[in-house]
Amino acid sequence: MPSNKMMLYGYILILISSCATLKKNEMAEHQIELTNENLHLINGTYENNEHMRPPYLDYFWGSYLKAKEFKILSKEVTEEKNPYLITLKVVNKKKINATVKIKDRILKTYTIRGRIKNGYFEQNRKMYILPALLINEYHSSKFRIGLLEDDKVITDYRKIEFGTVYFFQPYTNTASDYNQTHNSTEH
Repeated sequence: MPSNKMMLYGYILILISSCATLKKNEMAEHQIELTNENLHLINGTYENNEHMRPPYLDYFWGSYLKAKEFKILSKEVTEEKNPYLITLKVVNKKKINATVKIKDRILKTYTIRGRIKNGYFEQNRKMYILPALLINEYHSSKFRIGLLEDDKVITDYRKIEFGTVYFFQPYTNTASDYNQTHNSTEH
């Protein structure tokens, strides 16, 4: 069984070396450095940046979109040109409640868990491994929120996915989106 042991060590090495990591960029212009004491400043409702479209079943504002949610967002935002809003409410220094709304209709409510890091609220890494007969997949993603002086929030996102289909056809999918600003609706 030495070959099984080698495969196991190989998988562990790949997992350790291929986690999504956000680049350590300097603070954006006019950015307020978030701390545990001022994290409450991001409380509010923000209109999602129109250039940040949610990909199908992908990571979005710190949560995965399900097929039904994606269809609603696609129809309302893309076809009918309705903006969608994200309401953030700090629970404590490690949790932020987020609510996604379209036309006063709540689409999704969830909790973003993370911590303050480098002046941002950075979400804990989200990972999953899907070992199945026909498809194998590894996914790792990170998301962070910052605050600008003009009451806008700034978000960064990065993901890494790779796997195989039928054990023969490998694929990779890496994406990142940095410095997306989102306007406050309360001012």
